[in-house]
Amino acid sequence: MTTGPHDDDLLDGLAELLAPRTEPPPEVLHAAREVFTWRTVDVEIAALAYDSLLDDAVTTRATAPPRLMSFETAGRTIELELDTGPSGRRLLGQLDPAGESDLELRRGGEVVASGRSDALGRFVLPLPEQPVRVSVRCRPDDGPAVESAPTVV
Repeated sequence: MTTGPHDDDLLDGLAELLAPRTEPPPEVLHAAREVFTWRTVDVEIAALAYDSLLDDAVTTRATAPPRLMSFETAGRTIELELDTGPSGRRLLGQLDPAGESDLELRRGGEVVASGRSDALGRFVLPLPEQPVRVSVRCRPDDGPAVESAPTVV
């Protein structure tokens, strides 16, 4: 089988058409950069164990239920609830095991809010007006630092 000049043009056009698909989408590159910037050796990463957005259960409520998330390591759990009330957006949280801890709401490597949990492990952190990819870092008084995997809230 022989090829002619038209075949070369066709192959060049096909290669050009497929070329943009060889690069990852910009949002994937952005997420990868964020993961790298918050990765440190002194923080244990808490993996997402539950997110009510991913729950397939059908609800019959008239209003949408609050979003609940749970992040876990071998020794600590960070429970979060996204609260969107008239006073703004915020994260309500609970640490398990309970205890006082310094907290940071982080966007990439930047701290956007901070707070402290009470003796029962409860805390509230303000959120930006618009949904953003954030993580929660807690530095308990009695153990190693733990940071949730980044998630959009």
